Amino acid sequence: MFNRGSVRLSRTLATNVPVVRSATITRSKQQCSFYATGGNSSSNSTASPIDIPKHTSATATAPNGNSSGWLQKMTLMTASAAAGAFAYSKYNTASMEGLSGMPIGKMTPTILTEEEPDQAYVTKPTQEKLEEIKRSVLLEREMANLDLVAEYKDKVKTGEWKEANPYWYLTKNTAPHHLTAGTLRGENMLSVHPIKFERKDQKAIVLFLHLGRSLCGHDRIIHGGLLATLLDEATGMVALPNLPYHIGFTANLNLNYRKPVQADQFVMIKAEFERGEGRKGYTKASIHDLNGNTLVECTALFVSPKNPVTMVANYVKNSLGFTGSS
Repeated sequence: MFNRGSVRLSRTLATNVPVVRSATITRSKQQCSFYATGGNSSSNSTASPIDIPKHTSATATAPNGNSSGWLQKMTLMTASAAAGAFAYSKYNTASMEGLSGMPIGKMTPTILTEEEPDQAYVTKPTQEKLEEIKRSVLLEREMANLDLVAEYKDKVKTGEWKEANPYWYLTKNTAPHHLTAGTLRGENMLSVHPIKFERKDQKAIVLFLHLGRSLCGHDRIIHGGLLATLLDEATGMVALPNLPYHIGFTANLNLNYRKPVQADQFVMIKAEFERGEGRKGYTKASIHDLNGNTLVECTALFVSPKNPVTMVANYVKNSLGFTGSS
């Protein structure tokens, strides 16, 4: 460390950026003074600022005349950071409002993996893929224009219900591995994104979705196991918001198959939270066709873990790769 010495530095940051044309830093055991053009000089130093030509690299000189490489690098890094901050604030007006323009508090939890996020098409999609996308878009439009969907949209206007994203907790990394949002998503399966309506008290939901022909057990009849999966998810959507720490697992799922569910049709799923008893949450749900016929009914019990905080901590630790004993 220098006991006595001086550092002179200057750097042009960018066009229209206020530039410190020259500066002198004097450091001793007792004091450290900074001088800049137009600034207040200290009476304890005889150093005076001078003009340095543009694009002059920053240097640091020790008392013995040797260059200090680490100080030079730090100076350049500081100047570069200042230039980057100015450019960000200039071209991103939101950043001028402070932290409101930053993505703080807007991130969603996800499992950390080494996988690359899904990429958009790097080449032109095939004609077959274009036709599949076209059919999916047409199905989405048809579902959005259903009379039952319109009824719930009217309820949204009254403030009693709200429209919500059923997969709000998924990201580009986790969605492809989710059963209904990724694995079973595709033509002739779950080809369209479900429409979800949620009551304001979070104790009832309604889902609209399309069941394709590739989800069958018997020909043209939707597989009963898939229907159980859909009901399990629907009951979970009303159970978890009403459980301690919003964490829980399916402990029991009872189903009654009232009628065969035909493939290639729109269905409506209703789910309701009935009551809570400590760590337990009791729910019920049903699947209906557009004519109001009840196709499947179920009841489900969800249980919150005894130590949810510990479970979440272990989940995060394992996600980060810290699998050793604590």
